[in-house]
Amino acid sequence: MEIVSRLKRIVGPDRVSTSETVCLAYSYSPFIGKGIVRKPDIVVLAETPEQVSEILKAANRYRVPITPKGAVGGSGYAGPLRGGILLDLTFMDKIIRIDVDEMKTVAEAGCSFFKLSQELFKNGLMLPTTEYGPGPNVAASAIQPVNAFGKTRYGRNIELVEGFEVVLPSGEITRVGSMAYADCDFGPYYRYITGPDLIGLWTKSNGAFGIVTKVAYQCLHRPKHWAFHSYYWPLEKIEDVTRALMEATALEMFDVHINDKWKYAGSDSGAEKPMLPEDCHFVVIFTVNADNERELKGKEQTIVDMCTNHGGTYLRGIAEDFFTQWPTIFNPVSNPNIVKLFTAVRKAGSNYMYLYDSPNYPLSRFPEVYAKLMELGKKYEIWGFPRLTVFDGFAMKSQMMCSQTWAFINDNDAHWVKQIHKCQAEFREWFGKKGGTFQSKLPPLVPEYCWTNQPGVFKLLKSIKALLDPNNILSPGTFE
Repeated sequence: MEIVSRLKRIVGPDRVSTSETVCLAYSYSPFIGKGIVRKPDIVVLAETPEQVSEILKAANRYRVPITPKGAVGGSGYAGPLRGGILLDLTFMDKIIRIDVDEMKTVAEAGCSFFKLSQELFKNGLMLPTTEYGPGPNVAASAIQPVNAFGKTRYGRNIELVEGFEVVLPSGEITRVGSMAYADCDFGPYYRYITGPDLIGLWTKSNGAFGIVTKVAYQCLHRPKHWAFHSYYWPLEKIEDVTRALMEATALEMFDVHINDKWKYAGSDSGAEKPMLPEDCHFVVIFTVNADNERELKGKEQTIVDMCTNHGGTYLRGIAEDFFTQWPTIFNPVSNPNIVKLFTAVRKAGSNYMYLYDSPNYPLSRFPEVYAKLMELGKKYEIWGFPRLTVFDGFAMKSQMMCSQTWAFINDNDAHWVKQIHKCQAEFREWFGKKGGTFQSKLPPLVPEYCWTNQPGVFKLLKSIKALLDPNNILSPGTFE
């Protein structure tokens, strides 16, 4: 009760709760299943970096673990692994700066990424933006490798981060990257300041090295003209679709997205006119943009030539359905194809989208990875309607693929939940030994081999710890 009283003095009594109901509301994640509950002991809502600093000092004083969280209700991971304080940052939602001339923006950690995107759109700027609307916030999108529309050309959102304001575990407020000069005359204009680049210490850290309170982004120019095209390939042409993906990525198209037929075919159940041709298995959506119509026509012709050369067939009605309003109004209220899919699987008795793991691997190895997913999906009877396993792939710069797999099951049925976990474990074992990496999973949520097979990671973390130690005796020349 001592720490609860102290927390109430910091943020106010109405922003601290130990209520069982409130704590349970922060304990679930739609992505890892309702069977996994991570309940905090205390929920605190902060509004300023200074409050976050004092909260961390209090947590240190009483040796209570603390876990930061962004958006609640429908997105993000579940609560803390070891209880303690769940720090909700959603009140820190201000956009601090939009500099149209310098093409920079700074926002507080809890600001919705959707909200930031909308304001940038109004000013002729943009950031790669996802389809899932207002859920994730700025800090979560910056410290976790969010994939968004634009990832083929620009990579993950974290690759456009230029600066952080961070509250360290000690409670000290610090700024790195461009934010180190946020109060100077030039402002936050460049990530690579004088001295070492420390941005990467917080990207992909999942909040382990400090709590991000502000993020500075490099923005992108928003072109006026956009085009969206869909092509498809049969399953036996997987090598051809892979070559098309690799060429499109090398050409730095704005966005390339691949799904297998199960994202669409599930909603064809009982339909008079199927959405997909009978021989369609892979659907690829290509997005290009330009500042004038002549440039756009040239890019569209590149798509036609490339897909034709690699055996693709034009598919009308997929890209057009989804992208008709984006990016002027960002996206429809909901992806109409997803609405159809959810409606179909609910009718079939499946009621849950179970998203397990986001593996990263070389784009050229897509046929091998997909074959393994299909093999295990069939083995555990979660491949094909009504227990669909949907492949969702992001072809990105550096010739790499990040993919997700959604499995629709009845999560009230213990048998099918167990099947999911068994399939997941077997894929992880195979994928980890191949040298694959995971987009966002961190210990203890990944098997031990993901770390023991990569001893360099341990050495690096030990070196970082030594550098952060105030008693270290390294001189500047030691870095050489």
